[in-house]
Amino acid sequence: MTAIPHILILGGGLAGLAFAVAIARAGEALSGASFKVTLLEAQSFKSGTPNPLDTRASALNLHSVALLKDWDIWSSLAPHCGVIEDIHVSHRGHFGSTLMQSRDLDAEALGFVAENHNLGRYLLERAQGLGVEIRAPLKCTSLRTDQDRPALETEDSEVLEADLILLASGVTPDWFDDLGISIQTRPAHTHALVFNAVFPGRQAGCAFERFTQHGPLAVLPLPSTSRHEQRYNVVWSVSETEVDALIDLSDEQFCGRLQEAFGWRLGAVRAVGRRSQWPLVRSLASEQWRAGFLLVGNAAHTLHPVAGQGLNLSLREADLLAKTLIAAVTSGQPLSCISSLRGYLTQVAAEQQFLASSTDLLATLFNPRGVLLDSPRNASLALLDLLPGARAHIARLGTGYRHA
Repeated sequence: MTAIPHILILGGGLAGLAFAVAIARAGEALSGASFKVTLLEAQSFKSGTPNPLDTRASALNLHSVALLKDWDIWSSLAPHCGVIEDIHVSHRGHFGSTLMQSRDLDAEALGFVAENHNLGRYLLERAQGLGVEIRAPLKCTSLRTDQDRPALETEDSEVLEADLILLASGVTPDWFDDLGISIQTRPAHTHALVFNAVFPGRQAGCAFERFTQHGPLAVLPLPSTSRHEQRYNVVWSVSETEVDALIDLSDEQFCGRLQEAFGWRLGAVRAVGRRSQWPLVRSLASEQWRAGFLLVGNAAHTLHPVAGQGLNLSLREADLLAKTLIAAVTSGQPLSCISSLRGYLTQVAAEQQFLASSTDLLATLFNPRGVLLDSPRNASLALLDLLPGARAHIARLGTGYRHA
């Protein structure tokens, strides 16, 4: 291990930046030394503000907010976030619904919604402020396992070595083969259709989870740009056979289809933004460490977006890894050694399995199964609204503090 431990991160998306901030922030606590953190990103970081109708967003649970506070980011980000005070859960075309409220937990909110360009900007600024070396645009062309330490080669034929290399994104299938790591995938035969929508009225801080024939339709509150309109980020699970047709509809036709699926709880859909889609495939790496390379973020796992837990899981893992690296350096253990990372790997494997199983269950819970099963399930949803203790327990799971 070098005198100042060097961590190299491949991928400058939200997960990669979060790991950079967490590790560099933890390094400040080391006496007489710190971490050298280098982040490589293949693309230039974007600047400016996109059209409010065309932004993309991520849900942040309360545990993630606590981490962002600890990393000195939340105070800058918070004014630009939508607040989730309540979550309304319903099943399209069936009786029964429930409303989970922040007051059930005696909390200010159940979560928040951050637009990705804002979260990315503040993570990048914080990383730079902590001394993280940002190299972008710079593409990695291969991983090098023939060196004394883990290394990678860039498009400029430069070989970069480090004590530990985190692979956060941009990992090609042959790199997994080179590392001897397999990816376990489970296709859902549905696609996520993502866009922003505008409804009349003032933003009330309520998120909606509406279960449809092909999966959940999540409607998440964003900061409003007008006192008379509410802006929401929508993640709609649709069949793989109809996604292209929905994408190609005119805005007016698409608003009609959204209205039909979501209903009228927020009034008439006034406008929708640019639509994007991707297939919903749950994936987990069979292993996450090999010879000084550590898979993190989407390179290690992808989850169904039904509960918005993918980014929250990455933030939790970034915090766990930073604490693990501090312990390793303090005890004089090399960072690329499996014994230094075993505790981290055990913890994140349990977290990933729990969230993968939970989101898979939630994504398919309301799929049609026949009247003998559908009726008791819908009755349970209605009954949940009469049981504040059970309702609070479910709401608490979503805050990221499930062990509380």
